[in-house]
Amino acid sequence: MGFIASFRLLLASVFFLVTFTPIHAKNLVVTEGNDSIVQYNEPLKNAAKEVIELYPRIKQELEGILGWKVDFKPSIVLIRENARFQEIIANPYIIAFAIPHKDLIVIDYSKMNVSPFTLGVTLKHEMCHVLLGRNIPSERLPRWLNEGFCQWVTGGVGELMIDDRQPNLSKASLAHRLIPLSLLSRNFPIDRGQLILAYEESKNVVEYMVTEHGQRGVVTIMNSLKEGDDIDEATRKGLSMSLDELEKRWILYLQQRVTWIGYVAANIYTILLFVAALLTICGFLRIIIKRRLRASRVDDDDEVVID
Repeated sequence: MGFIASFRLLLASVFFLVTFTPIHAKNLVVTEGNDSIVQYNEPLKNAAKEVIELYPRIKQELEGILGWKVDFKPSIVLIRENARFQEIIANPYIIAFAIPHKDLIVIDYSKMNVSPFTLGVTLKHEMCHVLLGRNIPSERLPRWLNEGFCQWVTGGVGELMIDDRQPNLSKASLAHRLIPLSLLSRNFPIDRGQLILAYEESKNVVEYMVTEHGQRGVVTIMNSLKEGDDIDEATRKGLSMSLDELEKRWILYLQQRVTWIGYVAANIYTILLFVAALLTICGFLRIIIKRRLRASRVDDDDEVVID
């Protein structure tokens, strides 16, 4: 995507953030639950009912993870047609987005139930963004941490829909072409390949933090950011190391893990031949053992007849 296209996307996004008022959005029906408001196109009545039913559990789960009270009533907009959703966001890879300062979530319903996306998972992911954004100013919350944390909360699912099965993170790690976290603090790349990589890195680094330091360490980082610390100080409090040290250790961990995967991939035929040979040997030994057992039984029978 070139500069002009990128600039147009930025203008469209800014215009939307400033002018969009979903309560008065055209052709949308409004349904209000005890703790959420759903706005939807008329054919999505059942989906709106599902959101009302799902939201209390999602709210409770997020409160349990972070220990933060959800004391606001979000508006969840369900857009029936992808073309209409694209008029709003102008990004073919995004299936939902959140605007925390408006307590607003907008979902492209046409993409729901397309693996791995479901209405519940998508709503939880975007609600996580809203909760973080309401409690931590954007200048203190790095984009990679925001996105990575919300992907971790939903088991690795985000709002990026790209039919891409390539091991982008593995390839970038082996080629030493990972995007530095400092470049993912404010914005993600617009280029398709780099955008995919940015999401994968964000998810992986948060998963690494949870694996090595536990959920408590990551939640401590979030609480420190909420209380006013910058990301480096918050990382020291949560993980007892600087952000730079965290990034170095994560990259080392990733490269060691990816190197093993790369070795297996590069030697897959040798490994398969070895396994086949091993199975052949095992089969051969089984045949020998069976023959010896049969011979032993015959000998025993002969001895019985002689007696």
